[in-house]
Amino acid sequence: MIAAREVLLIEDEEIDRQIVQELLALRGRGTVHVTEVSTFRAGLDRLHTHHFDLVLLDTKLPEISALSALRSVGEAAPDTPILPHTTFITMQLRQAARARGPFDVAVRGDLNPLWSAVSSLLSLEGGQRRSA
Repeated sequence: MIAAREVLLIEDEEIDRQIVQELLALRGRGTVHVTEVSTFRAGLDRLHTHHFDLVLLDTKLPEISALSALRSVGEAAPDTPILPHTTFITMQLRQAARARGPFDVAVRGDLNPLWSAVSSLLSLEGGQRRSA
């Protein structure tokens, strides 16, 4: 049996949190546990007190720019992959995300690529945990 992977979802829109939570619960079949937070500050607080295998990061948070959020999450959890999810992504954000290691981008509302990126970053399909 595969141990549950811990995912932190930082997303300010409630409906988007619910959709992602349901997607990961259904497709993950018990292999993914999602901790949801609605503010960037709450996400950073969680990163300082818990280990996560992946951070799903909304890049349109009202309290912080996408680049600043990516940098702050990277500093708080340097070995944890970050999956930015957004309606669009700038070249600068894409390059910043790629520079810190395992990377993919999920476009909001496109659920199949979101699941593909999550399962790939968590190495769910092969049944083995990705080594850091």
